[in-house]
Amino acid sequence: MNSLPTRVDCRAPSRSNPLMVDSLTAADTAELPLPGEGRLSVRTLPAPHGRARYLLHGRHVRGTLVVIPHTTYDGPVLAEQVRVQFGDGHDRAPHGQPRLDEPVVRGVRVPGHTTALDPRTVTANTPFLCGDAVAVREDGRTRRIPDGARTVLEAVVVAVVRHWHQRHDRDALILAAAQHRAGDRAAWEERHIRALVHELATVRAQRAHARHRINQITGLVRRRQPAILPPATTPARLTLVDGAGTALGVVTVLEREVIASLGRVVYEVHGARIHGLFTVGPDRYSSDPVPGGIYVFYGRPTGTGWHDRACRDEPTVNGVQLSGGWSHPRSGDITPTAPSRLPASVRIDDTRSHCAPDATSTRAGAVLRALALHYLDRPDVAGLRIAAGKLRAEENLKAARTQLARRRREETRVAGKLRHRTGRHRQFTALLSPAPSEQGAGEARSCGAARAT
Repeated sequence: MNSLPTRVDCRAPSRSNPLMVDSLTAADTAELPLPGEGRLSVRTLPAPHGRARYLLHGRHVRGTLVVIPHTTYDGPVLAEQVRVQFGDGHDRAPHGQPRLDEPVVRGVRVPGHTTALDPRTVTANTPFLCGDAVAVREDGRTRRIPDGARTVLEAVVVAVVRHWHQRHDRDALILAAAQHRAGDRAAWEERHIRALVHELATVRAQRAHARHRINQITGLVRRRQPAILPPATTPARLTLVDGAGTALGVVTVLEREVIASLGRVVYEVHGARIHGLFTVGPDRYSSDPVPGGIYVFYGRPTGTGWHDRACRDEPTVNGVQLSGGWSHPRSGDITPTAPSRLPASVRIDDTRSHCAPDATSTRAGAVLRALALHYLDRPDVAGLRIAAGKLRAEENLKAARTQLARRRREETRVAGKLRHRTGRHRQFTALLSPAPSEQGAGEARSCGAARAT
């Protein structure tokens, strides 16, 4: 006897029930060789959603297996693998609830299902039984399936899957399974598409920002440097107030040096319980092509670089020598009383410092605010900021070009993922039609081997 049954031509799913394959309206029977166990009689019965039901009868085997075309959410549209369910009924039965007619192999009833199998390459040596494969005892408890029964079960699964792979209606089964899952899969793709559309818009805005920044820096390099005034020879007298507006006296301020390339001015300050140098310039942490804000050093920076922090001639306030500085990203909200609390640190060694006493911090903060406002009142403050921007232009331009290249790569990557998801959504949507057109079915088949990126 031929080991494979007589088969009928594969047809498309019917209009009355697109998930039921017409070629399974009648049962087929076959005799499958089973190594060491003789031959296994199988009878196939119709089942919905592309499932193939196999009724088994052999010397040590009886029960039902169901072969189900298997795909993952990001896998191919049309299944290339199958999963074998032990017993009839729903493939998502609650844990511990037995299915109808679960296979009994050498007296051992086996529940559950296999892992995903490739029908083209499956062998008895393929590890496809989930976990250790458990057997159910009569009292409802489970145990590991004995080795003898496990060997027979593996041979049975391989024989059934190979038979399924040679069915004439295999393509119709795969298509019916894809139609059954199409709505869920299309919704999955829609969620990814919405997220990718948002991500792509964000990346494109970031790319445009990087491009704009390059244009700004390039324009800054070409811009004529405005004149910068030399140090004023006449001292200025500044009134100090604390955060509450209480007067703290008057200090004399003399411009000692204008560091034009850095946009900074070094001030020598003298007053009651205050003397020493302070350096004021644009915020050293600003990322703008033309830096804004304010940074005040306690002392005069010893280096000539934008990021140098070491200072000399640090000021003394209330008999305490201060170190560090004050960074503020904006200049419009600085007043004689705000910000009310500003940093004042006392250096312990090269790596450690601690906060100055409250009275010292209050008086130092008043000096910082007064100097910042005095600097911002300079007629050449815009020129000082432009000079600082020109100094950092090469560094900033390199960083902006690196950022632009990165954003372009991200845009290409995200746009590719969006095209992939949109194509998959179109393919699943084509399968949702009650009677798929030849074009829709052909489009779905064309992506059978497509994998998720």
